Amino acid sequence: MTKGINIKPEPDFERIRRTLMLEGKPDRPPVCDFGIALEIKEWVLGRELRTVEDELEFWINAGYDYVHLRPRYDFNVVDIRDKTGSSLAEGVGVIQTMEDLHSQTWPWQKTDDVGYDHIKEMCKIHPQEMKLIISTADIFTHIWEAMGFMHFCECLYTCPELIEALFLQLGEAVYTMNLRCVEEAGDKIGALWYTDDLAFNTGTFVHPDVYRKYLFPWVRKIAQLAQQLDVPFLYHTDGNLWELFEDFAEIGVNAIHPLEPKSMDPVEVKKKWGDTFCLIGNIDVDLLSRGEPEEVEAMVLDRIEKLGYDGGYCVGSSNTIAPYVKPENFKAMIETAFYYREA
Repeated sequence: MTKGINIKPEPDFERIRRTLMLEGKPDRPPVCDFGIALEIKEWVLGRELRTVEDELEFWINAGYDYVHLRPRYDFNVVDIRDKTGSSLAEGVGVIQTMEDLHSQTWPWQKTDDVGYDHIKEMCKIHPQEMKLIISTADIFTHIWEAMGFMHFCECLYTCPELIEALFLQLGEAVYTMNLRCVEEAGDKIGALWYTDDLAFNTGTFVHPDVYRKYLFPWVRKIAQLAQQLDVPFLYHTDGNLWELFEDFAEIGVNAIHPLEPKSMDPVEVKKKWGDTFCLIGNIDVDLLSRGEPEEVEAMVLDRIEKLGYDGGYCVGSSNTIAPYVKPENFKAMIETAFYYREA
């Protein structure tokens, strides 16, 4: 199979903005993802990705109407990829008490270390018809991983002051990054995207009231920033979200990603919430990883017909474009969306 994506790029941010804001059907369904593995990007380019120019070339050649960037930072205090780190994140983590929190300077307390140079450079070279979608992430996730999930849950009752302090610090850090990104990118900003997993297949990780008290006030501030800029606000979370859709609507979320297939029926979500949210994703990452291009094409066409009949749907992975996704399946997803035209 020929490498690369066989399309003639025609980036137009108004296409995806119109879709995200539920302003009617575009000429074709946009494609929308935020996490795309370096291996996939280099497969599309046919060479190593080394520069900001290479990054731009990928987003154009892969058929996107935007460039996704994230400020460069690492707020992790444990590495959950290794056995020890995973154990800490599940049980009792690094920060157990207020004394632990005050014992040293933590990564999120050093916002001056966050990198924005790549955003500045991209703003100098990306074409006028494209915009930047900037994402930040994981206020909730960084906190429970630092504390350990079991300990986090216990502290909701035994030490709420620690919970409050961490949400204040992480919330301020993430919101500050959004402000700085907006300052650096100016009118190049096309949308803000917040990512933070809140649920698993059957429900939320914690009672929704925990999110309402500690997390959603910060998400609302980011949403209000997007509203001030008159740009869409996107939210990524895996899992079953039925208990949270009303909160997302009240906060001002415009689009929900990624509609994890095992968690919710996307057609039911469309029926009940399609007038409120643009839906993004639902192309099964397992199929993208282990299926065949013909199966991917069939799934994309099915989702466009069932979720995008009135606009309000962007084609994308049900999670991210991970390094184990078959490049030819990524290609099939993009090309099917790109060449879709109603009969």
